[in-house]
Amino acid sequence: MTPVALSVVLEWLSKSGLVEDGSLECGGVENRNLECRDLVCRENFLLTGFAALDKANESDVTFWLADTCKSETNANGFPAEALRSVKAGLLFVPKECAASTSAASSAFATSAAPGVKCVVPVKNPYHAMVEFLKEFGENTSGLVSGCAASAEVHPSAVIEGFVGENTFVGPNCVVMRGARIGANCRLEANVTIYPNVEVGEGCIFQAGAVIGSRGFGFYEYEGRRLMVPHVAGVRIGCRSSFGANMVVAAGFVSPTTIGNDCHFDSFVQIAHNCVLGNNIFMASQSGIAGTVTVEDDVEFAGGAQSAGHLTIGKGARIAAKAGVTKNVPAGRTVAGFPAVEIDQWRRSVVNLRLMAKK
Repeated sequence: MTPVALSVVLEWLSKSGLVEDGSLECGGVENRNLECRDLVCRENFLLTGFAALDKANESDVTFWLADTCKSETNANGFPAEALRSVKAGLLFVPKECAASTSAASSAFATSAAPGVKCVVPVKNPYHAMVEFLKEFGENTSGLVSGCAASAEVHPSAVIEGFVGENTFVGPNCVVMRGARIGANCRLEANVTIYPNVEVGEGCIFQAGAVIGSRGFGFYEYEGRRLMVPHVAGVRIGCRSSFGANMVVAAGFVSPTTIGNDCHFDSFVQIAHNCVLGNNIFMASQSGIAGTVTVEDDVEFAGGAQSAGHLTIGKGARIAAKAGVTKNVPAGRTVAGFPAVEIDQWRRSVVNLRLMAKK
């Protein structure tokens, strides 16, 4: 995002309908001091980014759902104890947590979130974060575009971002504004790289691969299901390969991340907010839902799937057509649906066949 002063964000919030009327009456915005009703904001400073609660720094915007709001997947959020270690510039919290008096807000910020510079009570923190991203999330400064002198680009390709040394870009590829492709990469025909995607060196993208598109995420607000803007992009390490027609979706407030030496077959789906380590292999038509952590050296066989908000431990193997619904410990091999240890699954299959013969 383009850096923006806290005072500008607070002024926007006061007119947005996201907070109760009059709860953001601030003075002194032209100076470093801010005097705001019902807020703990003692200075004006630049907000330079956004991130998930556990990844935010002192100039980031983030949000906390507590127990009064649910994410689009109804997954549990961070407990209140986690706020004590949070470092953030601006934190949206449910208004029930930081009550509608300045004393209550001050007490909440001091005791529950001492590392946060500005705590803003809102009706719905998730919706407030979405609206903030719509207003301020786009990065309009410091973007580099063009191609290195040694890059080979087909005449039909569209390059609005940056392409590094010795990289090949094939027919009808699109590298959008804000994307960056490292050296010695290869983009075959019809590859699409969305904004805010960063690719390391030596990666290969087969025909039709799509990297950084919006994820399939929705949330409920005032009786309606609204789309989640996945604007945090994708970060990819080095020497990874991406099969034909596979998709890597962008993250919401933190990027979808893929490490080094990962290899994906055709029609693989990596959903929004996933974090993949190094040396991961996923065969054709396998996929992982949103916010899954896949540790190093994991293998997915053909058609294997994982539900969202899970962790697949280091060295785990997911057998063909398995459906993972719970965390998989490191080194475990699972099969079936719902996925269980493969020996247990084999015994259950044998028992079913024996029962069928009776």
